[in-house]
Amino acid sequence: MRLVEQWVFGLVSAVPELTPYYDSHVRANGALDAEVFLRMASTWAARQGATEPVLRLLSALERDYEGGGPKVRGIIEGSFVEPLAAHPLAHSFGPRLRRAARPHSLGHGER
Repeated sequence: MRLVEQWVFGLVSAVPELTPYYDSHVRANGALDAEVFLRMASTWAARQGATEPVLRLLSALERDYEGGGPKVRGIIEGSFVEPLAAHPLAHSFGPRLRRAARPHSLGHGER
C-alpha cells in the first residue's frame, strides 16, 4: 500500500464521518485518488462548518501537513487549503494550514 493511501486511511479513521464519502469515491472511480477525495472532504467541511468532526479533520491535517512529507503536503495545500482559503472555516485552521492558505486567500495575506 502506498504512503498516500495509508495517509488517507488514517484520515478516515480519525474522522469516520468521511467514510461514506471515501466509499462512494472509491466505488465511483475504482481506486483512490487522494487529491479528488480530499477535495470532497473540503466540500464536506465547508458545508459542516466548525463542528467537532471538522475540527478533528483540521487537527489531523495540521499534524500531517508537517509530518507527511512533500506529497502529502501538496495534496493538503491543493485539495483542501486552497479551496477553503477564503472560506470562514479558514479561521479554524491551525498555524501551519493558515500559513499555507495565505498565498491563496484573496485580500487576506501575502500574494
